Amino acid sequence: MGLSLKDYLLLNGFFLFFISLNNVFNFSLIDLTLIISIFLYSIKWSEREWLVPFILFAWGIFQDILIGANLGYSGSIFLFFYFLSQITSINGMFEQQKLKFIIFVTSLLIFFIFKNLFIYLNYQLNYLSVGEFSSFIILLLFYFPLNSIILYSQKKHEKIR
Repeated sequence: MGLSLKDYLLLNGFFLFFISLNNVFNFSLIDLTLIISIFLYSIKWSEREWLVPFILFAWGIFQDILIGANLGYSGSIFLFFYFLSQITSINGMFEQQKLKFIIFVTSLLIFFIFKNLFIYLNYQLNYLSVGEFSSFIILLLFYFPLNSIILYSQKKHEKIR
């Protein structure tokens, strides 16, 4: 997916919309940062796009400032799933949706383990709760419809080009 100026503007508008939505509606069960990560993971990015990681990290810092999180938290999540998408695309696993889903679930588990380990080591708190697990399950349920919408729009975009 080679991005033109119009595509960059749409990408930035998408991030502005979701980050603003995350700031307005702070759901405990639906983490909009991780929903954005589903979009980042589902898109087949071009290897030539060197500006996208910088944009993602900048939007992550902007979101961290808005929601009051540690600087770099959201940007790290965005970059993690962006690079995970790049790795699956380069290794030819992008078209195998079941394997791609297993990689996504594994990466989410790794993310939640590191998040809870960080909270436990810094604050001596066991943060894992029913709400955290419910958020994880809801995010996995969002994966299939969002992934299919993105794949459909990318295939339609490739046919137009």
